[in-house]
Amino acid sequence: MKVVATEKRAVHGEYKVYTERWFLLAATSSLIATNIIQWVCFSAQIDQTNLFFCGPDGFSTCSASFLSNQIYQVVSVIVSIIGMYFATVFGILPTLRLAAIFNVVGAAIRVVSTIPTIQNFVLRQTLMLTGTSVAAVAQMYFVIFSKISESWFFPQQRASANVACSNSLELGVVLGTVLPSIIIPTTFSNDIVHSWRFFTMNCIVAVICLIPLVLLFTLCQRSIPKTPPSASSQQESSISVTLGIWKCAKDRQFLIQIVVYSINFAIGNGVIYASNAINYQGYNLKGYPIAISTLVCMPVAYVVGLIADKTRKFRLIASINACVSVVSVLALRLYLIKSYSGWYDSVIICLLLSVIMSCCSIHTPIGNEMGVETTYPVEESISTGILNTFGQTWLFSLYFILYALQESHWIYPSAGKGGSWQLSLDFWVAISLSNALIALIFLRPRYNRLKMEEEEEEDTEDVRQESTKPSICK
Repeated sequence: MKVVATEKRAVHGEYKVYTERWFLLAATSSLIATNIIQWVCFSAQIDQTNLFFCGPDGFSTCSASFLSNQIYQVVSVIVSIIGMYFATVFGILPTLRLAAIFNVVGAAIRVVSTIPTIQNFVLRQTLMLTGTSVAAVAQMYFVIFSKISESWFFPQQRASANVACSNSLELGVVLGTVLPSIIIPTTFSNDIVHSWRFFTMNCIVAVICLIPLVLLFTLCQRSIPKTPPSASSQQESSISVTLGIWKCAKDRQFLIQIVVYSINFAIGNGVIYASNAINYQGYNLKGYPIAISTLVCMPVAYVVGLIADKTRKFRLIASINACVSVVSVLALRLYLIKSYSGWYDSVIICLLLSVIMSCCSIHTPIGNEMGVETTYPVEESISTGILNTFGQTWLFSLYFILYALQESHWIYPSAGKGGSWQLSLDFWVAISLSNALIALIFLRPRYNRLKMEEEEEEDTEDVRQESTKPSICK
């Protein structure tokens, strides 16, 4: 009796993951969070920022806060394209290390811009915008989400890993909103005492920016593990970056996913505009609705990520998100017809904003997973980079559209304070509705990567059963 010799092939139980994946995930998450803090902290306190960087004489026409926000959005579109090439050619770790360096250098320049002894407001604003531009380049981390989950985690952990990275975005928004509210007083003046508060805030941000840098240069040593965690990560893609982009561009289903991803991305960030409309109706909630809704959406997104890992029903989750999102946006729009009348109004508003933020934050990792599945074997960094590029472009465009509609006075000529903010929210409802219709009717993702892994497991199981059959030697 002898056993027939067969080629040994890896099955799910034989694929391996490494402890280093948690260090890499922690470094990426902290990098994202600290970078988003820099994006948000000057935008969270518009009047104080403009007064500090332009002085009392130039305060009325100052655009320091506006430019700080817009620089991030413009640079993110450019960096997403560059990041696709860099991450594909050089790998995960060099991309993250370079991003961490830009993040720290940008934070350091911003610290210099807030030194109270600098009384030249042109120099102050120039240094701040320079530091912001450098920090914004760190956003090449956007193309890394799915690449880390694919290269380091089991298939049943990918969505959860993506959610962890996505949640770090929300954590950055919370900290970037709350930190300046705690340190910088609402009644800010440009005297030396208050100026030191601005300097202190930026020093704190710069120090915490060192955390991902240290992690990436000490505990993280490889872009990919020694052995793959799954069959799909074991396969080497021979498609070039340019060819990968072209293949994605020709894929009709991926183009539909780009539309849904981009609108979801913009709807979630439209919550920031909605917070202004809330104040126009007599609420005095400052930046807390954003902070509350962001804190709520983080655990919700993680739970849904676990469900996605277990069920792999990405399309169903995306469709439910789109439907719940449009209902919540419409409910918020209708509720804001009435002015503030009591504390319960604030509770309802925060609840609706939390639902909207939860739905949109869920779609970021789920949309990335669908994109990778549909375009496989194209590199994850390419499909994710394309999704993020269009998402950031739509976000950038939405900002101008909402404020242009607010100034139009087309349908609501007697809107009073805030101009035609109702028309802007109507547009928000319209794009939410179009997103739901597109998701329900046209969204049909292919599960190429999952199918390949299932076929690999079936083939391996057949080989294993065949290898255990006895053969009689004559």
